Amino acid sequence: MFLPGHGRPVTVEPAQDHAIIMKDALAAATLWTGVLCTSALGAGTPRLQFDQTVYDFGKTAQVATVSGVFRFQNVGDDLLRLEPPEASCGCTAVELKPGVLPPGETGELRFTLHLGQVKAQFDKRITVRSNDPETPEVVLAIKADYTPLYDIQPMILAAELAFGVNATTQFTTIRRTDGKPLGLARLAPSQPWINATVEPGATADPGTARLRVVIQRDGQPRRFHEFVHVYATGQTNVPVSIISLPGQFVGELSVSPESLYWSVTHDATVAADRPEARATRRVAIRSSDGRKIALKNPRSTVQGLKVTLVPNEADRGYELVARLEEVPASSVSGKVSFETSVAAQPVMEVPVIVHVSRQ
Repeated sequence: MFLPGHGRPVTVEPAQDHAIIMKDALAAATLWTGVLCTSALGAGTPRLQFDQTVYDFGKTAQVATVSGVFRFQNVGDDLLRLEPPEASCGCTAVELKPGVLPPGETGELRFTLHLGQVKAQFDKRITVRSNDPETPEVVLAIKADYTPLYDIQPMILAAELAFGVNATTQFTTIRRTDGKPLGLARLAPSQPWINATVEPGATADPGTARLRVVIQRDGQPRRFHEFVHVYATGQTNVPVSIISLPGQFVGELSVSPESLYWSVTHDATVAADRPEARATRRVAIRSSDGRKIALKNPRSTVQGLKVTLVPNEADRGYELVARLEEVPASSVSGKVSFETSVAAQPVMEVPVIVHVSRQ
């Protein structure tokens, strides 16, 4: 036989022949193992690593937003693929570049947190998912202890104008938190029937003022949610604060409760399957001044909901009885309406919600 490196035949004894064969087999096995290892390394494993996972701004004041950058790197040996990041609230805007990262390369996740106009401690989250098999999800935190430049207490002025009341007056106090003079430019109500002014001389502190808000009755009885925008000198395009004005113009007729709600399971298809208390809801309707009223023609936009009007002689009003005789296939919303003898409220409506869950 020929041996490698020899140009002439060599006679080999059987024992030597067996040793050579084993040596060649071992060399082949070693070569095959190397091929497998090389193939495995070629597949590789991506690894996502952030330079930090918490961005703490500490005490922050007199700004509308804060921004920052989380930097990351692919410390693995294969392509890293990142999904679009998810912020825990709409007040946080995020931008990630790039979405695919070769081994050793770096990227950035930029964010902007909108702080609003209310003193608050922020602790927001950004979730980043990738094809990193060891850490497929990383949660980043953004923290800030925020004090706005202008502080209004209270910021919500709830106003209910009872039947026969044509106006109501509310008060609130505004303070500049940096100790400088207030510097208000204007107060801008969202409706012409709302008037907002600064009370002159109400406080001795030039950085504090008392605001008077007058709401006039306007139009039909209804609920409303309006605002007063507060603008400062040198910043007339964007309000520095907002006063919220939820309220109601109460009419001659009142209903209690103001809406109808059911929560039922999908398999409870007929009212006979359920106790009376689960199928029926009742609404009391009466005149605010105790006068006798007349109601008629009750109607429902929700299929399977039967409504009737029952006179209540005790308070000269009515009781609206609503019975859910058929459960809809899925959750629905609608209304119950009826006609009245009151000229200012010829038709009244009661919202209806039927929430259907599956078990």
